Amino acid sequence: MDPVLVLDAAMTLAAARSALAMAPPWQLVVVRRRDPRATGATLWYPLAADDVQRVLGAGLDPAMPLGVSLDLHEHGASQVRQLDHPDVTGGFWTGLVVDGSRPVGWMTADPHTNRGPDRGIDFGPGAGFAPPPPPAEPDSAPQSGAEPTDPTAGAGTDGATPDAAAASVPAYPRVDVPETVGSGATFDVVVGLSKEAQPGVQGAVMNIAATRRPLTLQIKAENFTVPGVRFELPFDPADVAGSTVTIPVTAPTVQQDWRGRIEIEYSQDGLLVGTAWRELVVSPQAPANAAPSTSGGEVAVELDRSVPIDLTVSISRGEADGTFLWTFTTPHPVTLPDEQVITHLDEDTAETFALKKVREMARVDGSDAAELKVNGVAREVAAVMPLWFWKVLAPVWRIAKDAGRLPTLLLVSQESLVPWELATTDSDYIVDRDLVDAAAPQLLGTQLIIGRWRPAGPETPSGLRRPSTTPAESITVGGVAVVVGEFGPGSGMRPLKMAVEEGQELTKAYQPSFWVKGTLSDVASLLKGTYTDRGQPISAQVLHVASHGEVDPDSPINTGLILSDSAVRIDESIVIGSDFTRSAAPLVFLNCCQLATETGGSLVEGGLAAAFLQAGARAFIAPLWSVDDTIAKQIALSFYLDAFSQGLPVGEVMRRLRARFTTDFPKHDQTTPLAYAYYGHPGLTLTRQETH
Repeated sequence: MDPVLVLDAAMTLAAARSALAMAPPWQLVVVRRRDPRATGATLWYPLAADDVQRVLGAGLDPAMPLGVSLDLHEHGASQVRQLDHPDVTGGFWTGLVVDGSRPVGWMTADPHTNRGPDRGIDFGPGAGFAPPPPPAEPDSAPQSGAEPTDPTAGAGTDGATPDAAAASVPAYPRVDVPETVGSGATFDVVVGLSKEAQPGVQGAVMNIAATRRPLTLQIKAENFTVPGVRFELPFDPADVAGSTVTIPVTAPTVQQDWRGRIEIEYSQDGLLVGTAWRELVVSPQAPANAAPSTSGGEVAVELDRSVPIDLTVSISRGEADGTFLWTFTTPHPVTLPDEQVITHLDEDTAETFALKKVREMARVDGSDAAELKVNGVAREVAAVMPLWFWKVLAPVWRIAKDAGRLPTLLLVSQESLVPWELATTDSDYIVDRDLVDAAAPQLLGTQLIIGRWRPAGPETPSGLRRPSTTPAESITVGGVAVVVGEFGPGSGMRPLKMAVEEGQELTKAYQPSFWVKGTLSDVASLLKGTYTDRGQPISAQVLHVASHGEVDPDSPINTGLILSDSAVRIDESIVIGSDFTRSAAPLVFLNCCQLATETGGSLVEGGLAAAFLQAGARAFIAPLWSVDDTIAKQIALSFYLDAFSQGLPVGEVMRRLRARFTTDFPKHDQTTPLAYAYYGHPGLTLTRQETH
């Protein structure tokens, strides 16, 4: 099959032009669009020669979404075939072939058969075009780039020009580990790539740039002894399985059978492309020639090469509570650890450590002790992070600063509780004081552009993973659903006057917007995907909630979003059951003034972050502790103004909002600006879709 260049309908014209400018003349181009109807399907459109001026025309607004400029409609979508369709396996199909929602390539039917295309994407002979040079664009904030499967978009490492003819090559991880090894024995782990998934393991195909640049392997093997953690895997796109790396690993000494795990991360040009892990048993009675392990899993990661991430930090939970394994991936030439980086919380689990810090911050909000508590918590969080984090961050930060920008940091973490964003950046940890903004709070979340993400969920038979393997780089917003909790005297809850005003101002400023009462019937209808406005189903790509929330670890039934007319809480299970979230894939902003309780944690810790991401949300924002009603309203209004009107990436918007701790409050006594956690790509952009 011929490779295709995939553009996303939600990307800006500026980003599309950048991708097309690097495409070779023969490149086949398709546009992917999420079906705006409630099906959640993916629609595909050819980019024919007649469409080129709708992308490259000099009079077009470069910030306009590609789908708007092309005027895409559902009826104009072309047919595609799944990889296992009889037309494909039999060689009868001409058109785009997909695997689930992932494009595989362009197939041309066998010319000797008497069957031609069946409403396929027909580019005609010699499909493709040579685009003229795009008009020069002024420098601006990072824009969303081409779809991750795009083989040509984005610059190479440290600004290097990419190979214009490079396509992506599909490959599966190969990790050969014995099923059983002896106590204290040394054994070989063979790592490479394969054209097929390994037997017994659900395969996750990785898309690797078709250049001869090597891949970097990182090994995580808690309790095992390894000679190093970083290895180079030569890569030949013509022979993906041609090279392997053999890593000698020594098992721990055990008195009884113990199950361990070997994990390998694959990266190319400083971006993660996939992870694979295998489980094995360490046994005092291991057989001499054990069979290969078939217990484990694989995840592909498809980060957009045109949206830079300066540093990706992966945090995995270890075998014991409070144990974390850290790896670092960057496109920059900095020194990285060649040893396993493992940290331990001395007395706490992640849950107890995080709950302590969250409760402490909530208790001092508005008091003269607030700044002291912020500084103390910041230093406590930084102290449980590995030294290698700071040793890698500083030179990466220097490279970004010398380029005239702030560094971007993506935390991909199985651990969603510890507020790493609150770690201090004082002189104990960032020695080069020229790097920091002295006027902003000395916290990671106010000094860097940060986003969090959770590891992808298990693959379903449809090919989908929830959460997805990759946080979205752009969201085109057609509508905003605003849920407002209106608590009267009979509700037993504190009225939220500012939340009501917040909802009123948001629905007035951003049209179409839909006011949803915080009642059981209306919220349930919204989450089911059946909510209507004046008799018509709504379409919304932002879900904003201004209400009360509560977390009670001792009573899970009382945990979740509080409704104004019911004791039922909108909890994790209800969120995961939401058809609206699965089909709309929205950004979710829970601006909830949480009820302060001695046992309460936070809405994030209560599981709603994980639940919304698992249910299909592309980004999630919520406070970690109880927030001030008035300040929370100001935060929400500023967030959408900066993200929509100013076009700032969401990670940068969140950084600026957290910095208000010092800029807006001279006494530094209001902790609300620091409370917000953000799950999503640090460079995520929100674009308003024009409506007619």
